[in-house]
Amino acid sequence: MKVSLEILLAGGEGQYVEYKSCFDRSKKGAARPVPIKKVAKEVARCLAAFANADGGTLLLGVEDDGIVTGLPYGDQEIESLKQIARDNWKRPVPYTFEMCHHSEGRIAIFEVDTQLDEFSLTDGKTPYRNKEQTVWFTTEEVRALKRTKASTLVERTLTSFSVDDLDPALIERFRQKAGASPSLTTEDLLIEYDLAVRNGSAIKLTLAACLLFGKPPMTRFHERAGVNFRRFDGLVVLTGPRNNERMDETRELPLPFLIEEVFKLVQSQIGVSRKLKDLFFEERPEYPTFAWQEAIVNAVAHRDYSLRGNEVEIRMFDDRLEVKNPGLPPEPVTIEDLQQRKQVHASRNPRIMRVLKAMGFVRERGEGLPRIFEETEESFLMPPEITADGRFFKITLRNTPVFDDETMRWLGQFPMEKLHPRQRRILGYCRQSRKGFFTLTDYVRENGIDKENAKKEIRQMLDLQVVELVGRRKAAKYYPLLQRGTIEERLREYFSRHEFLTNREYRRITGTQQSFSASIQLKRLVRDDLLQSKGRRKGTRYYPTQKLLKTK
Repeated sequence: MKVSLEILLAGGEGQYVEYKSCFDRSKKGAARPVPIKKVAKEVARCLAAFANADGGTLLLGVEDDGIVTGLPYGDQEIESLKQIARDNWKRPVPYTFEMCHHSEGRIAIFEVDTQLDEFSLTDGKTPYRNKEQTVWFTTEEVRALKRTKASTLVERTLTSFSVDDLDPALIERFRQKAGASPSLTTEDLLIEYDLAVRNGSAIKLTLAACLLFGKPPMTRFHERAGVNFRRFDGLVVLTGPRNNERMDETRELPLPFLIEEVFKLVQSQIGVSRKLKDLFFEERPEYPTFAWQEAIVNAVAHRDYSLRGNEVEIRMFDDRLEVKNPGLPPEPVTIEDLQQRKQVHASRNPRIMRVLKAMGFVRERGEGLPRIFEETEESFLMPPEITADGRFFKITLRNTPVFDDETMRWLGQFPMEKLHPRQRRILGYCRQSRKGFFTLTDYVRENGIDKENAKKEIRQMLDLQVVELVGRRKAAKYYPLLQRGTIEERLREYFSRHEFLTNREYRRITGTQQSFSASIQLKRLVRDDLLQSKGRRKGTRYYPTQKLLKTK
């Protein structure tokens, strides 16, 4: 096994690990063994999916929650299972097999490495591992997958370097993080993680091993495997007499050290800004820490190392931080997928990814970019911009707040902890645009999501009584409602000095911008028996009820 059984059981299912039970618990009574033929088909699907993606390990005899329940089959039945699995493939999947003994029963362990070829089932379907799930490809997507696999060969390139060219302290740090046995030699550790191959009595290192653990200078392993950081004053690059470059530094180190050093460099240049939280200002980094660090890790881990003439580039301006790496996303992932926040997993450098994940730098489930979106939204910043710049992938983070301070104070009246960042954004849009309402079209445009998800999130706002619907279908408009408690306190304070209230005065004391929005809110307060109205249209006056005056 490439990883110890203890680690495989403790880490849970994911991109590289799947558990499969051999018992059927769908009916009452004692659990019954699943028929061999059914289990074999699941094994065939899982191993083909691993082979088409980044490789992985299947543990047969383990429940989804990691509890070992063992195999109810004998050795002969296991051999039959393996044969049935082979019969379910159009082309045999190369795998290794090992039977392990656990205190709760035997576990069959199948391991598969990533493969250049695609592997389909006899029914014509081609499975692919994406996080803990299997997705199915069309013929066109399989062709794209084959092209992607060709680009993963770069990290597997064998070099002429030896273990003496690697940093032993860094390898030991990796060993401890991965939970590898202390008795395992460095050579065997590298071989188990596909970072080296045995060549007679010696071993040959892959490019991935050199990039991860090599002793500087790194240029002997790769011409441009580092990160270049440049800081500019202003919003654009100026040259000549007006040159505005403040800093230009390059770091070239083994990848774990490289990431850590670049983190320190960028951190030293990130300022703080005053953000409003719970109606009080607090000091926060101008970019969410997770967002910019994840952008850098992704750039280092996913870059195309076959493009040897370019390094990862980071550019910092007064209003934005740009992180650009050689190579577009590996197929079948597209820029559009990432812009739409789809959690799609495809690794150009699965061996590098595995090591960086074991060392705590990388998330394997395609959650990094979606969380970058969430972190920026939580900080009320513009969402990140994901673009293709020639053969480069670029992500841009902006430090400009979406809303001004007055709008932030106004948003403080709503139950922010119950609202999604997209729901918060549309409320801020209502005020800052001075429209006083939003439509379904506004919600879709401002948040960059489809109509079905927009409708679902608007319904949640209606259920929370954050907005009120006026009109139907295409004419539907949604008006923010001032929250009870906040408005009641303001009204009681107002009526302690005044006899009645008008629409205009209501707008002044509540900050509501539109007369029509104020009318809707006032009608709601009348309906709730907090106000009573007299008069009509512009002459309407509102008086406090005993319910309002007695409310505390």
